[in-house]
Amino acid sequence: MKLLLLLFLLLYSTPCLGQNNDVPYHGGNSRNFQFGLSQLDKFTESIGQDKLLHMGGCYVISATTASIVYNMTENRKKAFVYGVLSSVVVGGIKEIHDIKHGDSNWADMGANVIGATLGASVVIVRF
Repeated sequence: MKLLLLLFLLLYSTPCLGQNNDVPYHGGNSRNFQFGLSQLDKFTESIGQDKLLHMGGCYVISATTASIVYNMTENRKKAFVYGVLSSVVVGGIKEIHDIKHGDSNWADMGANVIGATLGASVVIVRF
C-alpha cells in the first residue's frame, strides 16, 4: 500500500502554488507538468549545474560508503562519519586538482559537504 501511494504521489504532477494565484490549478495534466519542469530549470540555473553535480557526486560516494560501513559494523554513527569524511576527502582532492586544471572555489566545497551530509543521512535514518 505504501509503494502504491508513493507511486501515485510521484506520478501525479501538481505545481507548488503557495500564495501565487497567477497559476491556475487544473489537476495533474501536461501543462502543470511542464510548469513544474520550468520551475526545476529555474532552480538549476539559480544554483548552477556545477554545484548540483558536486552535490550529486558526493551524495553517491557518501551514501555508498556509509552503506558499506554500516553493513560491516552495524554502527550508525561510524557509518555517518566515514560516509561524510570519504566524500569530503574525494571532493577536496578534486578541488585541489582544479586549482591548476580548472575553476576551484569554496562554493564547490560547500556543495560537496551538503551532498555528503545528505547521502550519509539517508543511509543511517531508520524508516
